[in-house]
Amino acid sequence: MKASKTVGRITLVLESQDVGSDLFVTLTGGQAHIGAAALGTYDSVSHHTTVSVLCAPGHKEEQIALFGARSFSKALQKTVLFSVGIHLDQITSEEIQSIEQACHDLILENIAFIK
Repeated sequence: MKASKTVGRITLVLESQDVGSDLFVTLTGGQAHIGAAALGTYDSVSHHTTVSVLCAPGHKEEQIALFGARSFSKALQKTVLFSVGIHLDQITSEEIQSIEQACHDLILENIAFIK
């Protein structure tokens, strides 16, 4: 599945692919890369989701990766690897807030569509 959302000067693209019974999701925008990745695992006994995050030095996408992995894993009750890479030259603090909100919206919209 592939979905996109434009916010200001950037278009965010979310893509997902089944990997056996698991899910691999990427969220990119601007110059695509891997800035952070999170692995969400769902425990069907306790009904809890656990997430581990890795972030490349100097990158700030870890909270988006954490939210994405946790949200997808909990909603779909499966293991999810969520990778984020967003880059926009000379980004302002207002653009950062708008992009973070758009990422959250895109994630939740896609979970609702898949579910």
